[in-house]
Amino acid sequence: MSLTERVMELGKRLFIIEDADGAGPLSFNSSPGLYIHIPFCPEFCSFCPYNKIKYDSKLTNKYLTTLKRESDLQKIAQFSSIYIGGGTPSYDLNLLRGVVSHFREMANGEIALEIHPADVSIKRLEEIRETGVNFVSLGIQSFDDFTLNSMGRRRQDSSVSHNSIAETTSAGFDFVDVDLIFDYQLDRGRIVEDLETAISYGPEQVSVYPMMRFADTAYKNTKNDPEKELEILEELENVALTNGYVRDSLWTFKKRGEKRKYSSVSREFFMGIGTSASSFNGKDFRTNTFSLDEYFSFVDSGKLPVSKTIKMNKFSAILYYSFWALYGGHLDLGSVEEHFGRLPLRMRFLLYSTITRGYLKRESDIIKPTRLGTRELHIIEEWLTYSFIDQIWADLRSRARDHSVSGESVL
Repeated sequence: MSLTERVMELGKRLFIIEDADGAGPLSFNSSPGLYIHIPFCPEFCSFCPYNKIKYDSKLTNKYLTTLKRESDLQKIAQFSSIYIGGGTPSYDLNLLRGVVSHFREMANGEIALEIHPADVSIKRLEEIRETGVNFVSLGIQSFDDFTLNSMGRRRQDSSVSHNSIAETTSAGFDFVDVDLIFDYQLDRGRIVEDLETAISYGPEQVSVYPMMRFADTAYKNTKNDPEKELEILEELENVALTNGYVRDSLWTFKKRGEKRKYSSVSREFFMGIGTSASSFNGKDFRTNTFSLDEYFSFVDSGKLPVSKTIKMNKFSAILYYSFWALYGGHLDLGSVEEHFGRLPLRMRFLLYSTITRGYLKRESDIIKPTRLGTRELHIIEEWLTYSFIDQIWADLRSRARDHSVSGESVL
């Protein structure tokens, strides 16, 4: 059994998913990042695994009110940053204004927003900036019509991709990330061309994700191929380097010299509000219900809308924390000990083993993945996604359908 297989086997034993029927507030030792989920979408894309509900303007005011009440239940006044995702949070500007105006004074850092290319216009980008949003992630996915069609992107074609990135990178945001997705089964030349095109517009960062084959998507009966995905990512890394971008994390390429970071997944500790939002405080990982009706009901009764939990001991929490830190580019041992105390012997042995076998390298208190380690992290990330995230989401999706009483269209 390889070291990677041992780590995955260890994860199966340590990370046990449990059902929950609401919960009390989480405690944090420092200001967490805040994730706000806005699930409403005018159209559903066939590749997308995220919790989404058919847009209905009659639901948005109650949703905003419930977001505020859920946050009040947590009793946390300050956040290191705010990330607003979906769904399609850029679609309803009035809802977005309400969300940002309520939470922006609580943010000590950036206010980040996911934007759909079809929602981009010069006027709308100005209005988004005026709310206080200063970091944006533009979900281009591809500049190729065939690829976009295969993903079910009904509101977007190649011209929308080009126009939206041109306008967004010129709109004056502090940081622009461009999201691309590749399917190893499609023409590799298209993938390379997508990255070259995105870079040509000069965003601070380009994120390139392999197509994830989640349950309840059009790709559920297909299989991923980590080896082919890794070959493509290594080719993309060379393309990025040639064009002045460096690989900053597992799946992101950032302008050389850019110090700021943009990521939806590699914050140390985070609190999530809204349907399907997750939280992690160093001890517990929680995920909210996918059902809008159940979400309203939980919060109306004074309970946090938690439907799944993974409770962690010190070792498993450090393991989880360390993986996502390495996903983001490096693990700071000083930060680990600041948050969790002295490393347990098992964790020290695991780090020693990965360093001596060439997966990681240590520079003082900073540990970084080697090229070999980056390949193994890719394999572990996909295993984590399919073994835990997909399982949690599929179960909560099914539960949401069972609990729907308002006729909500939920995925």
